[in-house]
Amino acid sequence: MTTPAAAPARGFFEIAAGDRDAVALRLESETVTRGDLLDDAHRWSRLLQDDLDLQRGETVALLLRNGATFIAAQLAAEQIGLYLVPVNWHLTATEAAYLIGDSGARAVVTESALESLAVEGARLGGGLAPDRVVVVGGASDGLPAENLLARHPASAPMQRSAGSVQYYSSGTSGRPKGVHRALPTTTPDEAADARARQRFAQYDTDTGLPQVHLVVAPLYHPAPNLNALCALHLGQELVITTRFDAAETLSLIDRFGVTTTFMVPVMFHRLLDLDESIRDSFSGRSLQLVTHAGAPCPPELKQQMIQWWGPVLTEYYGCTEFGIATIITSEEALQKPGSAGRAAPGIQLEIRGSDGRPLPAGEPGTIYVSGGFDFTYSGAAGDLIPAEAPDAHDPFRTAGDIGHLDEDGYLYVGDRRSDLILSGGVNIYPAEVEAALVTEPSVADAVVIGVQDDEWGQRVVAVVQLKGGEEGGEPAATRLRSHLADRLARFKTPREFHFVDSVGRSSTGKINRPQIAALVAQRRPAS
Repeated sequence: MTTPAAAPARGFFEIAAGDRDAVALRLESETVTRGDLLDDAHRWSRLLQDDLDLQRGETVALLLRNGATFIAAQLAAEQIGLYLVPVNWHLTATEAAYLIGDSGARAVVTESALESLAVEGARLGGGLAPDRVVVVGGASDGLPAENLLARHPASAPMQRSAGSVQYYSSGTSGRPKGVHRALPTTTPDEAADARARQRFAQYDTDTGLPQVHLVVAPLYHPAPNLNALCALHLGQELVITTRFDAAETLSLIDRFGVTTTFMVPVMFHRLLDLDESIRDSFSGRSLQLVTHAGAPCPPELKQQMIQWWGPVLTEYYGCTEFGIATIITSEEALQKPGSAGRAAPGIQLEIRGSDGRPLPAGEPGTIYVSGGFDFTYSGAAGDLIPAEAPDAHDPFRTAGDIGHLDEDGYLYVGDRRSDLILSGGVNIYPAEVEAALVTEPSVADAVVIGVQDDEWGQRVVAVVQLKGGEEGGEPAATRLRSHLADRLARFKTPREFHFVDSVGRSSTGKINRPQIAALVAQRRPAS
């Protein structure tokens, strides 16, 4: 009688148990094997359960920079039924406190350089004492992680159950919202494997080994975090950076044979701005998949990247709430410039007017999605409030974005409804004006907003970041007006240009438009 073949390993825990010596993480100062990461994850699981008394369904906040501790602590939460909330370490204590309090976190994991921020945020947000804050690398007020971890064996916890990550929406208008999903009912290994395979199946890419995933964005952001952990659960090695550096990114891709990565369009700008000699020395032959999202990608920018790196770019449109809604490959993007793609598997799209009724192809309206993940929003003190929807029986949800579908079902994304400019009774889409501005050779980045105007209601204002060495002022404004003259209708052309050193995009390419509006309000007259 033949012995049945062993079932394939599912998720990082099973993969690591079967191959402890393989590399799991490559960091700037160390290399971590799968076995060592597995041991660390088990110790963190026991610390969270035994020392902090966290129970299934409760929440732990993570305030850490990119590194091995971040991954180990997240893996721990995933195997003991906890909700994990990644917190942006660039926030103020008051801002961090909101996330800690809103999520109902009962403990915080941080590092010595961020301890004061974590302790104050925990106190203000959740009324948590310093002994609910675990600190890696030396503690002043919180609990020293190393002492606690040393007391625990590197073996799986007695009680394992699947946890989840509660990501927070960007919150560039209003406060961030915690996107809360029910905990999986499957085992941690089954849940991790299913989530990872679904993610990479949406990209329609080979998940066979060996694979190497490069992390160039902060792991506290949803997209970089989800892509990295899914890659790890498929057995991919992670190369993790602490910050994005264009030249170093090229070097890492070639040095370690990187096959997959996640980026945002602002990174493409920086890569293309590198000296020609640096770009020419890049091979990139190992790359199979570069996913990007987080901000609109101008067609010209994407075309340049595809011409340089080949047809490895895959863009998706989605949000923290319902996940990936549309996907477009490099080949499709060249045929449908400016599109975010067609509906992902299992997703239905509708464009609806202000009356809530579906609109025909070509007409802009609010983008609605059905078939994504179920979710609720977390409220004060961890209470759950219903997610917004047209009505209780409507399966469609919206993130408030504007767009249209063409006759082939390809989606073109405009702006958020709140970002629209109404000038002289006409809707003006900032993304359209921004896309035209960044095609001017001297422009590195641009943000367009509407400001109050007694005659027109609102007038169009551009805040422009020029490339190094370029001068702003009226000569630059005149040059930009001339550039836009044959690209945009006159009423869409900015009435004012403000030149800045940086438009302040976040590491995932998002813009804080209220902050831009405040900057414009302070700068009168215009440059």
